[in-house]
Amino acid sequence: MPRAPFQVLVVPFRRVGDQVEFAVLRREDMNVWQGVAGGGEVGESPEQAAAREASEELGLDGPVPLYPLQTTASIPARFFAERDSWPLGTYVVPEHSFATDLTDVEIKISREHTDIQWMDYQAAHEVLRFDSNRTALSELHERLLTADLPRPVD
Repeated sequence: MPRAPFQVLVVPFRRVGDQVEFAVLRREDMNVWQGVAGGGEVGESPEQAAAREASEELGLDGPVPLYPLQTTASIPARFFAERDSWPLGTYVVPEHSFATDLTDVEIKISREHTDIQWMDYQAAHEVLRFDSNRTALSELHERLLTADLPRPVD
């Protein structure tokens, strides 16, 4: 299916006792740490794309709760090979952020990544490569500390 002119980011977390850990994945093609990331497909909403990307990249066997975050970013369209198929005048692509709770969920990373690590907030914040990932992680961390997760996407 053709790629749509938007990107999604999903920050996985899990609860271990009274601690929270965040998953970071090492991208195979760029050798950088990030959350689950990918492009939407034509006809998908950002929520649908986030659920699909999380399922594909984490090898999930079933649906998991997906929480919309306020964090958004813009990525220059020139970084995407599909740019020529998008509407004329598409110069930036929005990135929509989400979180997913993987407490007690088994994951199997895809070939897009070479490693996954569960880390506390500070360690994850330090290794993430992209500002948008660090901002979404920070928002999620603060929401978890204040018990203020938004309602999950239906």
